[in-house]
Amino acid sequence: MNTKFKYYLSLLFVLIVMFSFQNIESQTSQSRSQDSIDTQVVTIVKPYTPKISDAFKLKQSPGMSISDKSLKSVKYTIFSIPVASTFIPAKGNSLGIVRARKNKLFQNYASLGIGNYGTVLGNLYLNHKISRGEALGGYMEHHSSQGGIDGIQLEDTFSNNKVQVNYTKALKAFVWNTDVAYERQSINWYGLPFITLVPIDSKQVYSALSLSSDVQFTKGVFQTGGIDFQRFSDAYSSQEYRLKAESSLQFNVFNQSITSDLSIDYLNGKFNQSDLIPERNNYGNTLFSVTPSYKYFQGDLAVSFGLRAAFLTDPNRDVNKFYIYPNIEASFSVVNSILIAYASLKGGLNQNSYSDFAQINPFISPTLEIRSSSTTYELIIGAKGKLSQSIAYDLNGSYSKQNNKALFRSNTIMNLSSLTNYNQGNSFGIVYDDIDIFNASGTLEFDMTQKLNMRLKGNLYKYTSDLEPTAWNLPDFEASLFLDYKISDKWLFGGNLFYYGSRQDTTHFEGLLIPGTITANQSLDAFLDANVQLDYQISTQWGAFLKVNNMTNANYKRWNHYSVQGFQILGGASYKFDF
Repeated sequence: MNTKFKYYLSLLFVLIVMFSFQNIESQTSQSRSQDSIDTQVVTIVKPYTPKISDAFKLKQSPGMSISDKSLKSVKYTIFSIPVASTFIPAKGNSLGIVRARKNKLFQNYASLGIGNYGTVLGNLYLNHKISRGEALGGYMEHHSSQGGIDGIQLEDTFSNNKVQVNYTKALKAFVWNTDVAYERQSINWYGLPFITLVPIDSKQVYSALSLSSDVQFTKGVFQTGGIDFQRFSDAYSSQEYRLKAESSLQFNVFNQSITSDLSIDYLNGKFNQSDLIPERNNYGNTLFSVTPSYKYFQGDLAVSFGLRAAFLTDPNRDVNKFYIYPNIEASFSVVNSILIAYASLKGGLNQNSYSDFAQINPFISPTLEIRSSSTTYELIIGAKGKLSQSIAYDLNGSYSKQNNKALFRSNTIMNLSSLTNYNQGNSFGIVYDDIDIFNASGTLEFDMTQKLNMRLKGNLYKYTSDLEPTAWNLPDFEASLFLDYKISDKWLFGGNLFYYGSRQDTTHFEGLLIPGTITANQSLDAFLDANVQLDYQISTQWGAFLKVNNMTNANYKRWNHYSVQGFQILGGASYKFDF
């Protein structure tokens, strides 16, 4: 019961009792005054208050009835009419599997070919399995020509010889690979811009001895590691030493995978002469770099965040500088494999060397200035995917800013200074400039059948130079086409087509005593080079091949004043064998 209600009920009861006593007292005083007795009846009414004990439970058991759920029988009938049929199934025969003949694989290969211009081309590949996971291999190559280009005054012979030995060891924890190689290349500075009576020994010989070793780990933090050493020299006592060590690590930080590439690149070299006077020109530097990156995946989005930090120390030029470059990549699958959008923003410090320059342009002079080049950034935005099951594409555009970019330019023709074999306008030097490059690129790949493969690629360039009037010897357009077609099991056809756009070069001369007119600035025409090869498999071991280069017999110039050989044909044989 409510406490407040009890309070009011008690208060009412007290008031009634007090009123009753007062009434009694009033009667007594009246009786005394009137001397009479009067009886009064007082009725007190209290409202009913129920209690829990007054409640009672209704006891009643529910009833349950069971209905009849028995299954009723159902009878099915069909109306059948016989149909006349003459079909009699034939007895099945098992179809046998025709197994394709397994081609025998040979461990060794040799080929030899001979062509016009006195060209000789030979290759030899050797491989010997020492034990399980251990092998020793070798490679030898020879390519030479006796020359014979029309309209030149000097020797134009060349030869290239290379020998390489490889050792591979595969263990449970890592795979180790080691190479030792020696290469000797002989060329001639035959590209004279005018007729001269001065005797010139135009021969130059490059020699390279290299030792490289790399290891791939299957466990642990280290993923890969490698070291490369090379000694490069020429016939003019120039020497260059380069030692490069690289390593790739992968470790977890807060359950996130971080990859980092570390490298040290040491370069030291000297030239025994400079452009004008015979004095020693020393060069060299050490480049340290670290490239950490983190990869993030979310559905169709893949992003790699990172940076490249580099430190360059060059005591010959008194340079100690620290560089920071972006290293970001991203891709997003818009429509599965049909359309994949991608972008990247990268930069880096490039270690230039005499050896690298000679591989690009063998007609350089032994008087170069060697320094590093820096790509501040390169932004690439593109899309790739498949137009069909057999056609793939890749389209992109890029913009890069490159500082101290190395450019090949014709050396000055010396008339008053002492003459050398390479300072008559028949060699190239290196100039450095800051270049902004815009590039639009497209690639199409066709894999029509297992017999036909084709790849078409094109690049369009636009250059903006800072100090130089133009970007010397860089093309405005490049295109290439590669084709492989399997005619039959014995015949194979291959072809390639190269288009190289126009370039700019210059011809400087020291004095006025020059025979003939020299154009100060020259534009090198674009050229097209078409090459085909036909292979025939005579037997499982013997084969024959025919190569045709420069099919259009174009007398084009890849470098200023240097015409190339015309129509070239070469035929030979190949042999596969085991020891």
